Amino acid sequence: MIGGDFLPNDFILFGLTLTDPTDFIYDIIMGLLSLYFAFKIKSLSDNNKFSIAWHRFFFVFGWAALFAAFGHLFYNYYFYFGKLIGWILIPFSIFWIEVAMIEAHWNQKTITRAKKLYRMKLLLVYLVFMSIWVSVDVLNKPHLLFLPIAINSILGLLIGVGVFSYQFKKKISASFATIFFGIAIIFPSAFIFIFKINIHQWFSKNDFSHILMIIGIIFFYLGVKKILKEDHGFLKIK
Repeated sequence: MIGGDFLPNDFILFGLTLTDPTDFIYDIIMGLLSLYFAFKIKSLSDNNKFSIAWHRFFFVFGWAALFAAFGHLFYNYYFYFGKLIGWILIPFSIFWIEVAMIEAHWNQKTITRAKKLYRMKLLLVYLVFMSIWVSVDVLNKPHLLFLPIAINSILGLLIGVGVFSYQFKKKISASFATIFFGIAIIFPSAFIFIFKINIHQWFSKNDFSHILMIIGIIFFYLGVKKILKEDHGFLKIK
């Protein structure tokens, strides 16, 4: 189905009417993988800004995915309120992946300006989020509340990670190509959401996007792991 959505996949478990088990499963996988990657990066290196920012991205994103998992599962009881913690954490995780990438830049002025811009963008996202929350009937239109988070995620990943990883793979290390490949895998999920591409009742646009995200973050980790094993100046900056 394209352009529409299937009805939620409700099911009864222990007397509870739960929903969308596939969303729950994929979010759990994505969350646990991210927390594992956060742990592995910290064990590889925790003495430079590049690795610290990547650790924080995976750590925050991991918790965002885990909270989102239970928000999906218990939606019939808590509605969008159950997703709020996950939604609030996502922009913070995007901020850290943007910071992680810019820390590899060779121009300190560019790093300083970019980080300032990223902080301003993060604040703007939360301000827009709160403005929508207090001015719109989000109980009936929860997708409007998620809209600034989605736009920020797309821009952050496409520009903050995609553009820089493409540039860095030529000027710094070919290992950045692995991170760029992760972005290339994740990027189609934006169109899957916009055009509501649902392949099957049990494989909706959410499931499709989750799988792309899982594959994408795996490539992020593999790329970072390669880079941390190399000898670069930015890996020596504490």
